[in-house]
Amino acid sequence: MNIITRLGMFATAGAALALSSCATGGKSPSGILSNFAQLDAGYGTENAVSSYVKPGADLKQYDSVIIDPVTTVVSSPGVSPAVTDQLAAYLSESLRSQMAGGLKIVAAPGPKTLRVRTGLTDVISAAQAGQGVTAVHAAPRATLSGNLGSAAVAGFVSNVAFEGEILDSVTGERLVALVDHRLGSKREATAQTSWAAVRSGVNQGVIRLRDRIKAAKAL
Repeated sequence: MNIITRLGMFATAGAALALSSCATGGKSPSGILSNFAQLDAGYGTENAVSSYVKPGADLKQYDSVIIDPVTTVVSSPGVSPAVTDQLAAYLSESLRSQMAGGLKIVAAPGPKTLRVRTGLTDVISAAQAGQGVTAVHAAPRATLSGNLGSAAVAGFVSNVAFEGEILDSVTGERLVALVDHRLGSKREATAQTSWAAVRSGVNQGVIRLRDRIKAAKAL
């Protein structure tokens, strides 16, 4: 599997890439991503993916990656830190697993090093802007087992979205960005849904994102 395919898993890509790299814009409603005007028109529609890939970006030159801690931004009441830490742990594990064999994971910036920023949030509409509680998960742990156990947690899991971007670690230039509603939308979790199923859903979301990047690079 080549390096482009490996990159695709986390950074998320989308359909047609309509806006140029010089576009400016405000932050995403969650605040995780900036320069939001770069994303294509899919954002804000149900079960959608919106994305950006820098025109002419050459990802083959990079051989290592810095993976920043996962950020969560939650507006739903009744969602404990243990729940967001659990989801952050699933995402962190998926990112590192997918990077293995493709890019070396490092801690310091360099000319051949990418930086990956990712987040999970239920703040996905303009009406909710500024209402979320933000947490950065430096060392997340999956401590919950069995079923979700509550309607509040199930509602959050059903609606959580993914936001992510890949940057050049030295210049900070954005190479890829995406918001993926499909990670949570239409999952329809209930209190009886298992954490194992949620973990599988996060992994499947990562796989779909990888495939989007691969398709975009073939254009």
